[in-house]
Amino acid sequence: MKYFVVENKEQQRNQFLYDIVDFLWDSGNEVHISSNYSDSECRPIIQICDCIVLLKYKETCLDKAREAFQSDHALDKSILQKTFLSFLENGIYSNVIPFPYKLFDFKQLDKNELSRFFCWCKKLNSFNFHT
Repeated sequence: MKYFVVENKEQQRNQFLYDIVDFLWDSGNEVHISSNYSDSECRPIIQICDCIVLLKYKETCLDKAREAFQSDHALDKSILQKTFLSFLENGIYSNVIPFPYKLFDFKQLDKNELSRFFCWCKKLNSFNFHT
């Protein structure tokens, strides 16, 4: 799968960015990071990616984080049809399953919770797309 990982504008919120990118990459996925591209280059890359990963937007639910992402990047509504994976303050959300969207719950996103999520994914063989 192809992932587009969006860095947060607030630098301190990107502290887990490379942990997430490494996990996805090591699981056999193609990973693009927003800071590696100019704004004009992002749109076509986002269009070819299967999933957009948002990291710690201020919002605490998937819909508001997606709307913030769409507004920040001035993208049309078709982007909302993409699969999203959002690492937020209170859990990990996705639109890949029906409500309630929250895949993984925690009180605060930190290194331990992120490691716990990665272990959970490995047990379920999630994000493992080696071909």
